Amino acid sequence: MQGLKDLIKVSEADYLSIYEKVILSQTNEREEILVPYMSMGNFAFEAAINERKCLVYDDNPLIKINFESEFFYPSFAGIRNRLGEIKIKRNFADCGVRRFLDPKTYDEVMSIREFLDSSPRDAVNLWIKRLVSEVLKMPQIINNTISTPEYFDVKERVLRTYKAVLSNIDPMKILILHYCIPSFFDNESAIEAMLDGKKVKMAYYAPYVFNAEIYFEQHLLKMWFSNISKERLKAAQVSNAEYENREKKDFLFLHKKLESGGVIFVEKAKEYNLDGFFKLALFYGYENLKAFCDTKGNAIYLLRKLGA
Repeated sequence: MQGLKDLIKVSEADYLSIYEKVILSQTNEREEILVPYMSMGNFAFEAAINERKCLVYDDNPLIKINFESEFFYPSFAGIRNRLGEIKIKRNFADCGVRRFLDPKTYDEVMSIREFLDSSPRDAVNLWIKRLVSEVLKMPQIINNTISTPEYFDVKERVLRTYKAVLSNIDPMKILILHYCIPSFFDNESAIEAMLDGKKVKMAYYAPYVFNAEIYFEQHLLKMWFSNISKERLKAAQVSNAEYENREKKDFLFLHKKLESGGVIFVEKAKEYNLDGFFKLALFYGYENLKAFCDTKGNAIYLLRKLGA
C-alpha cells in the first residue's frame, strides 16, 4: 500500500526484541499504553517488565481468564492452603454438564466454583479459577456417545499443574511491580473514565479472529466453569461484515486518545487484513516510521501521529 514502508525481514529473536526497543524509546516509566486487543501477552509483558502499564480493553471474556492471572504468581503454598479452605460438598444438582464428568469430580468442581463465586478476586483465587478451567477436559465423543469420564482429584490436579507453571516461569515475570500490572476493561467507556481527559504516547493495535462457536463447543467445561455463555462469547466475535466498521471505530478512538507525536504499534498476523486501518491512518496524516516482518509473515508497522 502506498504510504507504508517496505517490510524488513528479521529473525524471530530480533522481531521479539522490537517490543522492548519501541516501548523504551517512545514512553517513560509509569506511563500508560492503550491496548484494544490482547490475543497474546508478549507486548504487555514487555511493557510491565519495563515499568509501563497497559490499559487493556477487550470485550472478549476469555482475555481475563487467559491473561489476568499471569502478571502475578502466588506461592505454591498459597495455592495449596487456599484449596485446603474449600470444603467438598456432595450431591450437587446437575447444571447441565454432569454427564461430562465423573460424579465425584463434578462435586469437587462445583464446590470450588461455589467457593470462588463467593470469595474476593485476589491473585490466589484468580489462579485457582484459571487452573481448574484448564484441567477440565471434555471426554471423547464417538458416534454421539460420550465415553465414560474418569475420576480425578481436582485439587491434586490443580496443584500439579501450578507446580509445572512455576517450574517454567520466566524469572522476569516475578519482578513485575504491582503498579505495572495491566488493568483490564470491558469497553472504551471505562477507559475514558480512567484516563479522565489524559492522552497517551503509545498504543498497541493487534486485532485477532477466532471462531466463538467452535471454541465454545471444544471448551464447554471451561466455559461453564468460568460462567461464560455461548451468547456472551459470540458477542465478542467480529463478523466479516463488521470488520471495516470495527477498524474505523478502533482507529478513531486511538487517534482521539493519542497525543501528537505519539505512536501506534500495529502488529498484523499474516492472515489478517488491516487495509482499512492503514488507509485511515494515512488519511489522517500518520507517518509509517518503520515496518518489519518475521519468517512466518507476521508484521509490525510503527505509525506516528503528526501535527501540533
